Amino acid sequence: MTQKIEDADIRLLEEMGYKQELYRGFSPFMSFAFCFTAVNVLASISIGFTYSLTTGGSGVTIWAWVIGSLFTILIGLSLAEICSVAGQLVPVKHAPLASFICGWFNFLGNFAGDVAFASGFATIVNAAIIMGGNDSLNIGAQVGIGIGISFVWAVQNALRIDQQGWLNNFAVFFQLGSAITIVVVLFSMAPERATARDVFTSTYNGTGFSFPYVCVISILSTLFSFSGYEAGAHLAEETRGASRAAPKGIVGTCICSAITGFVYLLALLFSIPDINNFIMNNSGDNSTQSFTTDAYQAAVPYAGALALTILLIINLYFAGMSSLTVTTRIGYE
Repeated sequence: MTQKIEDADIRLLEEMGYKQELYRGFSPFMSFAFCFTAVNVLASISIGFTYSLTTGGSGVTIWAWVIGSLFTILIGLSLAEICSVAGQLVPVKHAPLASFICGWFNFLGNFAGDVAFASGFATIVNAAIIMGGNDSLNIGAQVGIGIGISFVWAVQNALRIDQQGWLNNFAVFFQLGSAITIVVVLFSMAPERATARDVFTSTYNGTGFSFPYVCVISILSTLFSFSGYEAGAHLAEETRGASRAAPKGIVGTCICSAITGFVYLLALLFSIPDINNFIMNNSGDNSTQSFTTDAYQAAVPYAGALALTILLIINLYFAGMSSLTVTTRIGYE
């Protein structure tokens, strides 16, 4: 059965004038797992949480997520349809230029995402070090960690695609398990909680810009958190039954990430009873340089906060691994 599906995929490519080059080792679930891991809202929300809180506060953060998620799902549905039929979206004579522009924008965007995950990995590792009562690493050391983990991800990309697929399968369940653990811990152990009114309506503007403008730019964190959901399209040539598996992976990732991210954000925001005091108390020398880990510390004792931070670091590792794979495929295309 698998061979028949693969043969059909190869014939479809030949009808489009393209010869199969890459090993088709991804199962349909692996396609979803890859998209979901590349997005990894647990990691992406965490590294953007400081920006979110200072750019709008709790209320703007949660509503930006709701609105951004809905529109991302709609865009994901459109991309999934395009991916399922591989149709020609522009006249043939303009296709090379359109492909060139789209490809380079996509490549640069994903490359920036790789850098963000590497930087976020270094930041959260540094936060864990500060939690242990040690001094913060200097910028050079953090840059070194970012470069080092990027090198590890690059080496890991030498694995055959189905071997990476099994890692991503594990990463999906690890991400969901981590999210459930962190959410339960924050909701059950936080000594004080914000009210629902505070979470959904309180605001904070630390940007110096007008509030309407802040509401607009606050959605950038949500959009960053969702970046990578189209990963299945870039690996379609390596996916069995790609015309169905890749679109399902894209849509499934958008929906699952929206729900997971919303619940995780609620847990973080409810664990912060007063945004203004929280930001003031965790700025400068009092901070771990990440409001996410500061929220962990405010909710649970040291050992518990460190354990949650380690879960976050592992998720950042998986997210960066998948993100870099997407970037390499875009470059190959």
